[in-house]
Amino acid sequence: MRVKGETGTGSLAELLDRATHGLGRSVDRLITAIGELAGFALFGVAVIMLYETIMRRVFSAPTVWAYTVSLFILMWFALLAVPLASRTNRHICADFLVSFFSQRAQLWFRVIGYVLALVFVSVLGFYGTRSMLEAHRIGRTSIELLRYPIWILLVAFPLTWGLHLLQLPRNIGSDLKVLWKTRNTAVQERGKSAVVFGAFTVLLAVSLYLLAVRPMIGIVLLVLVLIFAGIPVAFSLGFSGIAAFFLVYGGMRSLRVVPVVAEEVLHNYVLLAIPLFIMGGMILYKCGVGEAIYDFAAKWLGWLPGGLAVGTIGAGAIMSAMVGVTSAVAAAVGMVAIPSLRERGYPKGLAYGSVGGGAIGILFPPSAALILYGFLTNTSVGHLFAAALIPALLVVLMFGVFVVIYSVIYLPKLNEPVSWEARMRSLIKVLPGLAAPILVLGGIYGGWYTPTEAAGVLVIFSLIIGFFYNGMNWRTFRGIIHESAITSSVILMIILGGKVLGQFISHQRIPRIATEWLLGADISITLVIAGLFVLYIVLGLFLDGVTITLLTVPVIYPMLPELGLNVIVFGVLLMVLIEMAHITPPVGLNLFMVKSVSEDTLWTIARGHIPFTLILLLAGILLYLFPQLALWFPAALAG
Repeated sequence: MRVKGETGTGSLAELLDRATHGLGRSVDRLITAIGELAGFALFGVAVIMLYETIMRRVFSAPTVWAYTVSLFILMWFALLAVPLASRTNRHICADFLVSFFSQRAQLWFRVIGYVLALVFVSVLGFYGTRSMLEAHRIGRTSIELLRYPIWILLVAFPLTWGLHLLQLPRNIGSDLKVLWKTRNTAVQERGKSAVVFGAFTVLLAVSLYLLAVRPMIGIVLLVLVLIFAGIPVAFSLGFSGIAAFFLVYGGMRSLRVVPVVAEEVLHNYVLLAIPLFIMGGMILYKCGVGEAIYDFAAKWLGWLPGGLAVGTIGAGAIMSAMVGVTSAVAAAVGMVAIPSLRERGYPKGLAYGSVGGGAIGILFPPSAALILYGFLTNTSVGHLFAAALIPALLVVLMFGVFVVIYSVIYLPKLNEPVSWEARMRSLIKVLPGLAAPILVLGGIYGGWYTPTEAAGVLVIFSLIIGFFYNGMNWRTFRGIIHESAITSSVILMIILGGKVLGQFISHQRIPRIATEWLLGADISITLVIAGLFVLYIVLGLFLDGVTITLLTVPVIYPMLPELGLNVIVFGVLLMVLIEMAHITPPVGLNLFMVKSVSEDTLWTIARGHIPFTLILLLAGILLYLFPQLALWFPAALAG
């Protein structure tokens, strides 16, 4: 009887396990389907932007619905696509410090990250649902030309809450299951994990205590503790913001601000350009245009000393003007350039540096980081794009001059004369690709369309180019939609988390207090500027550009008039310093992109980027000393 009982129990356990597994697969399919559907809706926005541009500029008949529908889709897209990022564990983390911990410790921190994500999303979902019900009760409508009941827009809050309630507990359970199975690991490893986890708990408790009694100190410490614990940046910032409101401003009632901030961020025409530019860049990256651009740049610049490396930098610049995301540029160019450079005898350092350093998508317009900066400072994105162009070209020129001088001294024979016939073939092949930055930037500078409309035009034009280069089919297109949905929603959630935190910072008058302290202190402006350079260089060692921008700009922006810095000049200068962050260890994104292609050590790759880091620093100093480098072109366009 006992044997039968055991068999029955085993069968029941097997049945439950199968049922759980089947339910999990169903949840995965549901979240993937909804995320991809949100991505296709975003592609629909690109179509709408193109249609609106044609109707307005060609037929002088602008629509009354394009603006409203596009913003509606943006908010639903961001909130419904982010569970897909949670399912695939694709949220951005500053995990440099955590990577040194044991596997068990890393799993514990990941569980904590999921828990904090669940807290943040639950606050957003709960109070967002209340806002939806209140909007329905009072009959609140949108304020655009095309009016609709606003509660329909806010339905996205309970939907994303529900999807996260399906996904995040599964993530937590999965990691806890692994931790339970490995509970009998070596005593030494368990001891180390306990020490690490104990230290984190103490720091977290101290941060929360200080947040209640000394908010300025507490909020800084809390953010740093969570970020360096490897908690996803979006939820580190978001949880810090809601914890601050809860402890400082009267408990749960203060958290009603969270969906208000979410609506401000995710229902914003300026930020709509970010996911559209990401999608356009993703299409160009996947369809093989990078190979054609590299071939073109290498053939036309190959006659120079170190011509292939100079061509790599040129290809990076062209791709940067098309994609606007630095890491994607490094990946697209690196896959083609690094094997070619190494085969022809170029040193590892120069090969790696010309790829990672030459990818300056953060600085080159159209840049997603410049769009974010424009949003945070209420500055024209078109003016920022114009201001960044000359400094970006200057950086490319300085990179090229360095490579030529280095090659003349150390690599005198590494140049490759190419026939004019081969050059013309490469030009003809790349012309459709070269038309993309001309179409986008030319349209913006010429006043034909806004940066957001330009992003939509880029998506459709990139898709056409994809068919030209034979790199586009349904499977590829669906993959692009999938990746764009994940990448864009992750960035928008970081912006949302940062904005919630920024709302608390504004309530605490931290920027004003910092400005008053600066004016009252006997510190020279030059010393303050030097301190800002050092601050951004240090932050760049550990944080990504979006996080750096969200953490610092709300505080520093009010100080700019007292520092004698133009807001546009500072924006471009910030992009230069963030580009440095992308090529400095231990968390430089470009370094990891190069590493994924070369499979070399991170230190070898980082060493090759040292000259390019110094050149970017020099470019930043020149931009500070000669602000007309950024101001001349916008003034010339304005007439």
